[in-house]
Amino acid sequence: MNRYSLFSTLPSCFCVALTPAAFALADDTVDQSQLEEVVVTATKRDTTLQDLDLSATLLGRQDLIDARVTDIRRIDDLVPNVQFNDTGQLGAVYISIRGVESNSFIVNRAAVYIDGIPFRELNNSVLAQLDGVEVLRGPQSTLYGANTSSGLVLLKTRAPSDEIEADLTLTGSTFDNGESLQATGFLGAPLIEDKLSGSLSFRVTDADYFVKNIGSTPQGPGRIEESFLQGRFRFTPNDTLTVNATGYFIDTAAPGVYSIDGYPVELEAYNAIYGEGAAFDPSNPFSIPPVNGALRAGDFTFLNDAPKRMDIQELVLGVSASWAIGSNTVDAAISHRTEKVDDYGFDIDNSNGPFLAGAQFDDVTVSSAELRFSSDTSRSLSYTIGASVYLEDEKQALASLVFGNSLDDFVRAPQQGVESEDWGLFASATWSPQSMDKLSLTAGLRYDSAQRTITQQAGVLDLGFAEFFFQELDLNETFDEVLYRFAARYEFSDDLTVYSNLASGYTPGGFNIAAATEEALDDVVRFESEQLTSFDLGLRWRSKNRRSSFAAAVFYLEADDWQEITALEDAQGNVISTSVITSRAAIESKGFELEGRTELSKSLLLTANLGVVDSTYTDFAGRGADLVIGSGVKLVPEYDGNVALRWQFGAGWFVRGEVNFIGAMPLDEGIRQGFDANAKDTQEAVEVLGLQFGWESERYSVRLFGENLTEERRFSGGAFPNAVFPNDGLLYGPVDSPRVVGLELNAKL
Repeated sequence: MNRYSLFSTLPSCFCVALTPAAFALADDTVDQSQLEEVVVTATKRDTTLQDLDLSATLLGRQDLIDARVTDIRRIDDLVPNVQFNDTGQLGAVYISIRGVESNSFIVNRAAVYIDGIPFRELNNSVLAQLDGVEVLRGPQSTLYGANTSSGLVLLKTRAPSDEIEADLTLTGSTFDNGESLQATGFLGAPLIEDKLSGSLSFRVTDADYFVKNIGSTPQGPGRIEESFLQGRFRFTPNDTLTVNATGYFIDTAAPGVYSIDGYPVELEAYNAIYGEGAAFDPSNPFSIPPVNGALRAGDFTFLNDAPKRMDIQELVLGVSASWAIGSNTVDAAISHRTEKVDDYGFDIDNSNGPFLAGAQFDDVTVSSAELRFSSDTSRSLSYTIGASVYLEDEKQALASLVFGNSLDDFVRAPQQGVESEDWGLFASATWSPQSMDKLSLTAGLRYDSAQRTITQQAGVLDLGFAEFFFQELDLNETFDEVLYRFAARYEFSDDLTVYSNLASGYTPGGFNIAAATEEALDDVVRFESEQLTSFDLGLRWRSKNRRSSFAAAVFYLEADDWQEITALEDAQGNVISTSVITSRAAIESKGFELEGRTELSKSLLLTANLGVVDSTYTDFAGRGADLVIGSGVKLVPEYDGNVALRWQFGAGWFVRGEVNFIGAMPLDEGIRQGFDANAKDTQEAVEVLGLQFGWESERYSVRLFGENLTEERRFSGGAFPNAVFPNDGLLYGPVDSPRVVGLELNAKL
């Protein structure tokens, strides 16, 4: 399929809706309820969106409320050429931007900051009282360092103010496999007049799992019990100093749940093999028996027998300060985060057969700090200089279970450890020539040093039919990089700006925590740093009455030493290692994104976005290279888009409808590496519908909502073959939520 033939699959109204002419049709005589001037903070200086010299999407609190964004994975519906992939309803979230994918084995290539605190891996449970989202597309490495090669996502939670504020939201929803109840609250107040204010927010969730396990797992079909508590303080002792402090704790218990459960991409073939015995030969002891019996997997049901339970405890603390020295500013921030995850129940055979299961236990500690100086932005030459430090210590242990049925039956392999010590020095300057004050030129440089240390104890991971060995390792290496960004912006008028960028990014190399058969031990240890270069060109326009806006950008990027997840095989095709990262590939990606919004009248708001990308492998060293080179990068849809229309009528009533368009998306390049070239490895194009109807006043609101109304079965993350047992020729991956219908009640003080 031609990757740019997608317009034949999209409604013509969608394409028309994203042209500046369409936005110009808005009533130009009405000057009320104008679109607000939006300020970007992710550039480490407050800049209006119109004055920004890079591609970005900003979502304010009202945007998030209107779209009912209560889940991190929903953000990508509102941002073109951005995908929030996951490993499951409770699993980690991985961000792909402009064809630069991230997955559960590769650290995020897009950095995430929550209230200024860095997260290189993000789970879906950290979102509560979200107040704003900033998504910057393209490398942000000169300001943020490693792991920002595709972009940056900045999340801001609700801060305390100088007034008493309180609200409570109760949400109940239902879906085919169960129901969900959630309570969310916020209380903020001044503690010392004009000096100190504070807030508390909480969220409590009790929900069934979206995808129901109808197998014989002892812990049941899957349930989530989660508690979240956050406190924030804002201290302003004088006009020049502001100090912010935040802390939150998450406690999650999920009996019957494993974070990376995989569901068959091809249901009919799966049920034929494991239910009807299509691959069973009684004379062949290595054939696949029909272990599911009379049970059959469905769109949102699956069959596993492995004991399952997931427990997460996460504590985050952060303090930041901003000190004005005349017209200059000094900013400092420090944070500390700990996370403990016990994750039981990887059903290796993906069936109800009592064979093998795995588990993983992680303890992560992260500390970070940053100091920067920013000069007066009113001068023709302004600059920022600074330094940052990022420290991470991860302890990990794998476990296996052979023919057992209890959490206590898992046998742990020795604990392994990886440490990261990153530091960077950065500087950025912007110059506007006095003779051409509409032109601004920006240059940024960063020196980044990333030290990686692995401490691996010798041991064995026993899978019954084979033993995988951890070799004793104590390795240390530093990966250095000089990163750059050059940008130009020209302001044709107050309402039309064009910009261009040339920037670099990188993802540091490192060491694998991996087990392998004895003959493969030396091949699984080390991988190199990944380098990326990106160029883009864009524009922003807004109407004179500020009721309409439009943005567009085109881009091209290429990455070398591309880090890829794989499993080593011997000459007979037998898997001889757990999953390992290699750096023996290259990709290129090109495309464009369009965004627009317009108030068609005082009561009718239209928003729309569209992203198109062609991301392919240009090099690959490994089995099946001829099949991989030229094929699409996994987890990158050919296009993604959203159209939403919100109509307010009567005394506070409203209706909002939206449709999300997601193009065809490769689920895994591993299948092209030779596991089974005939397996279905692509998520077909899909449209997802949502609808809201409600009433709102200054203090109260009621909302009835429906999501995924046509109950599309869409895969939300990478899919992998069942390669440990005789290959069944299928792929398994996580699926997005089914149709959900619910009621939301909100009251404000």
